[in-house]
Order: sequence, then structure tokens, then C-alpha cells
Amino acid sequence: MLVNSPYSRLTLAAIGGLMLTTALPAQETASPAKPDLMQGGRKSTLGMRFVPIPGTTVLFSTYETRVSEWNEFLKAKKFPWSFQPHFKQEDNHPVVGVNLQDAITFCNWLTEKEREESLINNAQSYRLPTPEEWDAAAGLAAARKGKAFTAEDKLADSQTFLWGLIWPPPAKAANYAEHEIDGYSDGYEFTAPVGQFSATAEGLYDLAGNAWEWTDKPDVRSTPTGILRGGSWAYFRRECLVSSYRYTVPADMRMPTVGFRCVFEDKQRTAMVLAENAAANKQSVDDQIKRMRDADGTDKAAIDALRLKMAGGSTGSDLPDPSKLSPAITGGTYTNTLGIRFVPLEGGAKVLIATTETRVRDYEAWLKATNGTWVKKPPFLLGDTHPAAGISWDDAKTFCKWLTENEIKTQLIPAGAAYRLPTDLEWSLAAGLKGETGKDPAERHLADKLHFPWPTRSTEEWKPPIMSVNLDATRVPGFSDSYSYTAPTDKSTPNSLGLHEIGGNVSEWIEDAWPAAADERVIRGGSWLMFEHDRLLTSSREHAAKTSTRADLGFRLVLELK
Repeated sequence: MLVNSPYSRLTLAAIGGLMLTTALPAQETASPAKPDLMQGGRKSTLGMRFVPIPGTTVLFSTYETRVSEWNEFLKAKKFPWSFQPHFKQEDNHPVVGVNLQDAITFCNWLTEKEREESLINNAQSYRLPTPEEWDAAAGLAAARKGKAFTAEDKLADSQTFLWGLIWPPPAKAANYAEHEIDGYSDGYEFTAPVGQFSATAEGLYDLAGNAWEWTDKPDVRSTPTGILRGGSWAYFRRECLVSSYRYTVPADMRMPTVGFRCVFEDKQRTAMVLAENAAANKQSVDDQIKRMRDADGTDKAAIDALRLKMAGGSTGSDLPDPSKLSPAITGGTYTNTLGIRFVPLEGGAKVLIATTETRVRDYEAWLKATNGTWVKKPPFLLGDTHPAAGISWDDAKTFCKWLTENEIKTQLIPAGAAYRLPTDLEWSLAAGLKGETGKDPAERHLADKLHFPWPTRSTEEWKPPIMSVNLDATRVPGFSDSYSYTAPTDKSTPNSLGLHEIGGNVSEWIEDAWPAAADERVIRGGSWLMFEHDRLLTSSREHAAKTSTRADLGFRLVLELK
């Protein structure tokens, strides 16, 4: 597995004797009673300090997770972990020998611990950084400069170390395999106490060296892997120590060189940061438009296209040409005038179902055509391919009526055909749950305790496959996704019908009324806010007044060809 590993021969020989090791010392220091807020940062109940990093919306722990913090987790969680490095470590050394799931479990435990103590809310959590967030922490231009990133920046990123471009590393740069780097000595044979080497400008220690750090990002390959960053006490090869280097390894690998660092995310803070960035981008666009207007011969259409593009809307050029679309037919696939793709719910069926949830761009096309207002648009940023959320059942039905009338005029759907919401049983069929019994949605609710809208081997192993769905990932053990809020509607792995996000992203309004509640409608499917086992079962139903709006509630269309 590690044939091409850049370990020294001496180090590999030492790792070969893993079982001749000493136990980790027990924790000796008490944790603070509550997290302390710092200027722009915070401190956890374990004493971990977190600071903001330019180019991200999260706070990074200033240290790699230490033995003392890990031991507190082991004691509280009774976590089955017995790895012992072949060298002695004190409480203030970085814990090593953890695999990707171990690290994620620690973050989830700390999140739940502080939520139960009412110290953080449900929008706040600890997790591992993504590779891109780690790039920003390392100061790479790709993560920090955004649209100003140039080809020169790309070249520099490929060559720079945490301390700059010079080689060998300067004194006190990092804890590496010192005897393998000519002219460099760091004073530590194995791991060092955290914080012994130079910090980054933001105050992060050991971002280079000491222990490799897990980052977390979905991997769609059949063999689960993870990405390590930063090098360790056993590494020395120059090309592996540049800040941009990503070391892909099996996710279940435990080595005496591998640890992790936590980040803290506040989704409300994320929304504020993204909104501020959007406002800054808008000001930049307004300045550009002013310059264009001041120039002689400026094309007004170009100005309008620029304004619409930067506002996250569609210029129209990326919509299908209706004259080139094929009419909808029974049992066939169909792409409509908004670019939404439909597939038959069953072979030969007259009911076609959209492969994606209704998008922001689709909903805004209706608002523009009818001079409507999106009253309950969610506060976080929505790209034009994200699902439209904060939509009432009544508004979804009005959208369906508008789209039906427009497409009958184009003769792409026949008179008598109609767009509508799926029925309760149609949604179950689309999600792969067939043969439900029960006379109404209330009787069918949670009747099937085994089926999820993604492939799974058993209810004990019910977690979704990577990239299959967007949920509240930090609260689903062993699962992760790349999104804090909604995700683009077509980025997940589709189900057997070709439908994306049938069990996540946003919950979806259903045509049916809830029994004995004439003003309430059925809601199906999980969302980016959900994590509970029973709520994610395919048979789970919710219901709400048809005027209700939620930031995790949208809709999916069906087209009935009567």
C-alpha cells in the first residue's frame, strides 16, 4: 500500500515495529467549563483555540488535535481504539494513528457534547476541513484570491512551502524527517509538542510537519479514500512537502504519522460572510458597468448580460431553443423550455417526472414573467442551479399552472397535459419504494422500516453512499458531503430512474392533502437540515399548511400527458 511512500528507510523500519509500543498517557489537565469567545475566534470546552482564516467561512484550530483531547474523547465515548505508536507521547503531542472515521467521530462527539451543554446551537458544529479550506489555511492563492487567481499564482502554488520558496526549510520551520534533509535539523526524532515551530500569519501551528492531517471530501471511487495534508515527522521528499501536495490514502489507514485538525463552522456566520462577499462582488460589477457606460460605443446588451450573470440569473443563452426541442411523448424522455429533464415514472407511463428539484433559475423565470416576489427566499446564497426553497404549496401549484399554459402554446405538450406535483404514491415509486399498503399517507407513514431512498445493506448500515444526497452531514455518523446548505440539483449520484436528490437537498411538496386536515399537504424526502434515521426512511411523511414556507422545502415537477 505504501510502496511509493516518501518515508525514510530508517522510519519504515521503525514503523514495522508498531506493536512494541507504549500506551498513551492519561489526561491530566481539566477542561474549561465553557468555550471562551476570542476576538474573531473561540475556544472549545477542551481548550482548543479556533481562529478565522481568509478565504474560508470556518474557524481553524490553532493546534493539531492533542493526545489529551483525544483521551478525553476516548473516556467519554468509550470509543474502541487501541492504536499505540512505537514512541512515547505526552499530553501536548498531536494524537496519531487515527483513521478518517476516527477523526470524524471525534468532531461529531465534540459537537454533540457542546450542543447538549447548550454552548453551541444546531447551526454550529466541529468537523474536519475540506482540502480547499486547508489550501486557504496554507495561504495558497487558489483559495485566497478567488477570481483574481492567475496563471502565475497557479505556478507559485505548485512550488511554495508554508515558509516560502526556499529549500531546505529554514530553522524552526517544521518537524520533518530531519536526518533525510541536507542541512536541516528540528530537534525531534518523532512527534513534537504542538506549537514548537513557527506559526502562520493567522496563528496556526504545525500546519506543515509533525502529523499528516486528514481532510474530508466525498470520494466517488469504489474504494473509500481520504486526503492527507501537510507532511509529518517522517517525511522529507521536497515534492511531497509543498503546501499544495495532496496525499490520497485509504480512509481506514492508521499510521503513527497521521493525525487531524478540527475546524468550527457556524452556518449563520457562513451565510453572513457569503452575503458580504456577494455585496462586494456586486459593487465590483457596478463599478465595471459604470466604466462600460462611460466608454464610447458600449453595447447595452453586454451590460445587461453582465448584470444578470453576476446576479446569479440566466442570460437566456443557456436555455434550450424551443424550436429545437422534441415534443413530450408517452414513455419517452423530455426536456422542457426551462431545460428541466423528465423521464417516465414507469415504462410506457403517461406520467413523466423531473430528474431534478425545481431550480432557482426556473422559479425566477416565473417570477420575472409574472412580476412576482420571492417573499420567503432563504437568507443563504443560492446559485441558479440550486433548488428553489422557501416555497409554499400554493406557489408551487401556481408555478405549475403557468408552465403548463406556456408549453401548451409552444405545442411541446398537448392540450390536456399538465404540470403538477407528484402524488404520494408516485413519489414513493420514484424513490424506489413499491407496493406500499395503507389507504392514505397517514397510514403509510413509517410503515416500511427498512427502505431508504439510496442503496444500503441494512438498517444498521443505513448511511447514504458518498455523493448520493445532501443532508446535515456532520450529524450522520460516517457520512459527509460538501455543502453547508443546499447543493446544485444535479451534482449527486442519480438513482436507478436517473433522479437526483430524491431523498435530500430540500424536502418536496406532494399533491395529496393530509388526512383530516384539508389545509395541510404532504411533504416527502430528507433535506440539508435532516439527519435522523426515521425521518430519512423513504416511508417517512411530514405535513404542513399549504401556505407554509421553510428554507429546506421546495418541490419537484411531474408532467402528466393525458
